[in-house]
Amino acid sequence: MEPGAPESPLSLLCRGCGLCCDGSLFTHVGLEPEEVDQLHALGIPTQTRRSGTEVLPQRCSALKGRDCQIYAHRPSSCAEYQCVLATALVEDQVSLEEAQAVVKKAQRLIANGHARRFLRQRFRGRKGLD
Repeated sequence: MEPGAPESPLSLLCRGCGLCCDGSLFTHVGLEPEEVDQLHALGIPTQTRRSGTEVLPQRCSALKGRDCQIYAHRPSSCAEYQCVLATALVEDQVSLEEAQAVVKKAQRLIANGHARRFLRQRFRGRKGLD
């Protein structure tokens, strides 16, 4: 995206959500070997698994509030991931406002400890938004 260009609805949704980065959905993100050095150069720590592979642990240290501070330089696994809600937005099944309302509901449920099923259905699993 060029400087000053408006963000896409998908980018706006993702950068206001952060659930795939805060540990709510995943424990870690797989990395390509060349991404490890890039992350380290950006000051983002990685973790070595027992298998010897490097991963990006979640909660990601690049996440400030709900926004990724390295969004333009995020690892390929992050850039390629699209949750069920994001897919519904891209496919015009929901509007940006409806999708943002689902994210707010998820954040409320997480805060109250009642989010597991909701997250599985709306973000990781089958389609079905309400």
